[in-house]
Amino acid sequence: MTEATRRGLIAGIAALIATTAAAKPQKPIPVIFHTDIGGDVDDTWALLFLLRRPELDLKLVVTEGSNAVYRGRLVAKLLTLAGRHDVAIAIGPDGRDDQAAQSAWIGDFKLSDYPKAVTTDGAKAMIDLIMASKTPVTIIGTGPATTTAEALKREPRIVKKARFVGMFGAVRQGYAPGSAPEAEYNVKCDPRALQTVLSAGWPCAITPLDTCGRFILNAADMAAVYASTDPFARAAVANSEAWLPNAPWMAKGFDLKQHSSILFDVVAVAMAYDLGALVMETLPIAVRDDGMTVIDPKGHRIQVATGWRDLDALRKSLVTTLTERPA
Repeated sequence: MTEATRRGLIAGIAALIATTAAAKPQKPIPVIFHTDIGGDVDDTWALLFLLRRPELDLKLVVTEGSNAVYRGRLVAKLLTLAGRHDVAIAIGPDGRDDQAAQSAWIGDFKLSDYPKAVTTDGAKAMIDLIMASKTPVTIIGTGPATTTAEALKREPRIVKKARFVGMFGAVRQGYAPGSAPEAEYNVKCDPRALQTVLSAGWPCAITPLDTCGRFILNAADMAAVYASTDPFARAAVANSEAWLPNAPWMAKGFDLKQHSSILFDVVAVAMAYDLGALVMETLPIAVRDDGMTVIDPKGHRIQVATGWRDLDALRKSLVTTLTERPA
């Protein structure tokens, strides 16, 4: 074998190894879903989307807000639908189980029907999971950041083993396209919690109303979801139909077959594994006590999704994910 042949063979083997390594699928990202599910239906769509994404491995759902048992029952029934009894659930401690927006879909499903124990200390559950994990954990926040902030206060070391992605704020636009920024709900509920989260020193990325507030499925998308027999698609439709009469802020005569409600939280889930559809800027963000998220030189520099590169791609991804059950 000549020297040139030998070198060519070595180069070929190296290229093959490199190609194989590049093609090797990455391990799914361990995820904590921190959510105020059960109010607006977008959290339900987001959880269903998350459960189907091969890039993400849901380990824990932490609910935020009052009426904790209601929220926990909703989560537990969705996880049961997905066959994911391995996922831990932590709910708030208030013990309430009042009728709420999606109660009709939950029916008589009880927390005791879920085989894994449901805890009432979300901060501890987050800390325990993150500190025990061999790989970095992604926290996806789609509700007020209260419990995540509490976890940081109890155990600051979690910043070395986790990152935070969330649906928060309004940087250049408000709820209506082109409108002035305003205090977004998740921030307004607990501004100081988000101040704690953004200043913690871990990697942070948010989708404010500038981007997530524009994420709506169109009539063709909804037709595909309505036509599907996939249990995830059926759950998304049924929960939306149960929720709509209990959402007085929605326009009278709103037709889910023409377009979805705004699915804010789906964007945060997508950001946990792929930023390609979004325009990302690194901006100094300050959270004011009135709930405003403003660009401020003294703020903490985080990644902010300020625009869309390909909104249609995420629409297609959501519809496909919910309507085509994996083999």
